[in-house]
Amino acid sequence: MNFKFIRIEDKFVFYKNNKEFLTPSGNLVYVHKKTHANLVLEELVKKKKNQSPNSILNLTLFSCNLNIVETNQIKKKISENLEYDCILHRSSEDSELTEKMNTELNCYINNFEIEFKVKLEIIDSFFKKKLKIGNNFREYLDKLNNFDLTVFFKMSSLTKSSILTYFFIKKKINYNTLYKLTNIEYTYQQTRWGLVDEQKKIDQSNIDDLKNISFFFKKIN
Repeated sequence: MNFKFIRIEDKFVFYKNNKEFLTPSGNLVYVHKKTHANLVLEELVKKKKNQSPNSILNLTLFSCNLNIVETNQIKKKISENLEYDCILHRSSEDSELTEKMNTELNCYINNFEIEFKVKLEIIDSFFKKKLKIGNNFREYLDKLNNFDLTVFFKMSSLTKSSILTYFFIKKKINYNTLYKLTNIEYTYQQTRWGLVDEQKKIDQSNIDDLKNISFFFKKIN
């Protein structure tokens, strides 16, 4: 199979055997940056494809394949992640941990409230009343293109925090900080109880996923 891309106006459009390369839904495969296009082409011509769902190629295909129904479903999922955002939860049983989380997380919560004119509630239980998000955050999501929306969806699904993912998208924090901030309680417990080797592998896999999505984000912007 022969793959190539051609610049058409502001896009780099892909071709397979001199025909437009389409996603399973029949959408055109394209990107906006030449460096991104070169990376996608490199993966396409490899005999052995990268099986990771967070590879440059697979994230690109995922983004291009989205239709209006799927983008609306993704926006709904991101909003649900916000409603139950992990950084809003505090442990009432450990004052030292609560203080640490307040110190490191409250600035992001406050800035998010100001940015989107929404009131977020710090809770000490997972049983809480549903948060009223308002229109500002939904309007923000509506303005994201499919590539950025894919990054937001993937990152917030992995970290369980739409709040911190927003600051990642705004380039206020990197993927390492995103991981660190969404795992404050988990890391704190590790220092007390230790960590088994199997869990270390799982943690590294999560970090690798975030790193791959972060790399994709850099190439689309």
